[in-house]
Amino acid sequence: MKKIIFTLALIVPTLYFAQDSQKDKKCDLPSTYQEPAPDKKIQSFLKKVDATISDLRKHIAIDNDCNESDVVFLRILEQKGNGIYDVCVKGKSQKYKRMGSVFMKNTENPFDVAK
Repeated sequence: MKKIIFTLALIVPTLYFAQDSQKDKKCDLPSTYQEPAPDKKIQSFLKKVDATISDLRKHIAIDNDCNESDVVFLRILEQKGNGIYDVCVKGKSQKYKRMGSVFMKNTENPFDVAK
């Protein structure tokens, strides 16, 4: 009996997280989806250093070899010095970040120079 309970305790969370990770890889948006609006004060500040949402959209389009219309913002969290952006690119969910005026994927580390 203990072996069955132990086996179920291992299998159930594994199956749950396996389904959850497949769900996160694709973003199915309704046709009436509207992107979140960025803060106008922050965007006017970032316009001085070419780090606005439209600049990020161009960066993502070039990075993923697609059109700018294929990039849809899901969530925008930004301040003057940094920002985190959830985007949907060609049906796949990705995360980008901004440090100062530099955009990069969320998995990249700009301070890792030992390669």
